[in-house]
Amino acid sequence: MLIETSQDIFWLVLSSSIGLLTIFAVWGIFYVIMIIRRGSRTFKGVEQIIENINQITKTAREKLEHGAAYVSVFADAVKKVTEVVKEQGKSAVKKRRAGGKGK
Repeated sequence: MLIETSQDIFWLVLSSSIGLLTIFAVWGIFYVIMIIRRGSRTFKGVEQIIENINQITKTAREKLEHGAAYVSVFADAVKKVTEVVKEQGKSAVKKRRAGGKGK
């Protein structure tokens, strides 16, 4: 017979408990691994997003640096246009004043 003494029952219960404990441990380890795997994928996705943001920032910085060279040229052009408009305005005022006194 398989079960003859209380010691046989003890060994049967002990082996069953160890077997169930092993199954639950494997199940737990599997889920921990899956959580770590999902976290790793998420982290890789975040790394990719950060890399894209860095690339966009780098491109924008380069464009701003190249555009900054044109800002001084643009500012000079605006200054000259402003001076021309002021001169034309002064000339128009002088003509009106001169025309008004002669009448």
